[in-house]
Amino acid sequence: MFDEGLVIARLFLGVPFIVWGILKLRGGEAKLVPGLQALGLPDAVFFAYLIGFCELVGGLAVVVGYPVRTASVLLGLWCLVTGYDAHRSNITELLKNVTMAGGFFALAVAGAGTISLFRGVPTGLFAYLP
Repeated sequence: MFDEGLVIARLFLGVPFIVWGILKLRGGEAKLVPGLQALGLPDAVFFAYLIGFCELVGGLAVVVGYPVRTASVLLGLWCLVTGYDAHRSNITELLKNVTMAGGFFALAVAGAGTISLFRGVPTGLFAYLP
């Protein structure tokens, strides 16, 4: 039951990031660019696409379960930074991001489980990724 629960948790945490990444890469970055320009970034369009790519790859890593610990920590930190930067004026949105971060950090501690890519124990070159 433990491994099945981890698959469900990985799906609930990873799929939204896959969707958000795809939406940003397919033209949704336009909504993100003004906020990035306000931060003073030199090329806000590039960073908007980079954010979409990172969300897509991070979500895929969580869903397939490898490298779930690294992706979970990075996405958890991403949720905290995004929550503070973009949603601090809306307590509901801020708490949503904090809650997602907590889920990612819990997943990082629990690991991917055996129902994942490499059954949770990669070998060869992949064994060097945390």
